[in-house]
Parts: sequence; structure tokens; C-alpha cells
Amino acid sequence: MQPVYILLEVLVGLQASASYSFTDSTISDLGDTSCLEVTSGEPCSPWHGSMNVGFVWFGCTLAIGAILLGSRRPAGRLFTASTILFVASGLGSIGVGLTPVNEHPDLHTVVAYPVFAGMLGALMTLGLALLGPHPRCARATLTVAGLTAVGAGWFFLQVLVGGNSATGAFERLALWPGYVWVSVCAVTVWRRAAGGAQPSTS
Repeated sequence: MQPVYILLEVLVGLQASASYSFTDSTISDLGDTSCLEVTSGEPCSPWHGSMNVGFVWFGCTLAIGAILLGSRRPAGRLFTASTILFVASGLGSIGVGLTPVNEHPDLHTVVAYPVFAGMLGALMTLGLALLGPHPRCARATLTVAGLTAVGAGWFFLQVLVGGNSATGAFERLALWPGYVWVSVCAVTVWRRAAGGAQPSTS
């Protein structure tokens, strides 16, 4: 389900005002409930309701999916940690959808942190856990984690300095690769289980 979230975000963004930029505007702006009609000036997202429901729905599917895949994971603290962190990222997304940025700005910021930190931490621990049994999958996972780290690092730097230089682009770099990769892992596990092989994420 996670790649479908990306499609939803793009569709909602395309309905936003011309002043909304996928490069410079944040994802949270798409859930801003302060306007209903596209006008000139500040970014406006008439489909903000769909975006906020999407945050909650896809947060739920990420958390539930992590738990379901976790039941098939090999033993080990790193595998367990990755499951917990994926769940944390999903719960953060649920919180983001329930606290629109314009209505609860401080709380929105607090609940948004686990979305990024959880995804990055989950990918890193999963990649490290796979180094021994599945090195190719491990390298791919760590590469995705590297992209996530670059995106999250630049995004939070811009937040701290109050800038908007490619904020939206790097925020998406911090999240979109992970959303695609968790689905690759899920499909791999499902195909192996359906074929009767020992489930894994390689």
C-alpha cells in the first residue's frame, strides 16, 4: 500500500494552488485545513481532507504491515528494532493526519519527528541485520537508508534555519524511497511464502 500513498500525495498536490511547489513546499501544507478554494498567494490545498485521511490510513498500513512482516523475520535484536521503528514511523504519520499543521503546529511538529526518525532507523537496522544472511538485500536497504538520511538531514536543516530551499524535494527524498522499499520487501516475503520457501527479505 505504501507506493499508493505517493500517488495520493501527487494527486492532492496537483489540486493545490499554483503557489504550492513540490520542490519548496512541505508535505504538511497539503493537509492545511485553512482554505477550501484555490486562490492566489499562499499555498492552498482544497483536498486537504483527503491528504489527512491518507496520512492516517497509510500510517496504519505501515504499522500493521511491519507487524505482519515482523512475524516472519529472523530472530535478532536488529530485526526486532527495525519492526518497532517502522511501527513508530506509521504511528507518527497517523499523528500528522490527526493534527493538521495550521491547527496544531507545535503538536504536529512533535508527532512528525517519528515519521522521519522511525523510517531512517528502521531502514538502517534492517540493512545491518541483513548483512550476514542476505548481503545484496542489505546493501540495497542501506542505500535507501542513505537517501533517507540525506533528505531528512537537509529538510530539518531548512526547518532550523527557517529556509525553504528545496525543502519539499528533500522531505520527499527522506520518505518516498522508504515507502517504495518496504513494499519491495513485503512482496518478496509474500512470494517466498506463497512458493513454500523459507520467508526472508532478500
